[in-house]
Amino acid sequence: MQLSYRGAHYEATIPNLEADNIEEIGRYRGATMTRKHFKVAQPHHGRVELTYRGVKYSHEV
Repeated sequence: MQLSYRGAHYEATIPNLEADNIEEIGRYRGATMTRKHFKVAQPHHGRVELTYRGVKYSHEV
């Protein structure tokens, strides 16, 4: 996904969501209420190059 903030463009990655469990939590006005549990894989970004007020630095995330 291509995003921009204050004129700086960057690429954002959206993690894949997989529902591993659907739980019935009750009933409301005759309708069954359910809740899904998701597993979200945390991506490892590594070292990123950043700029703050014109000064460049690197940071491990």
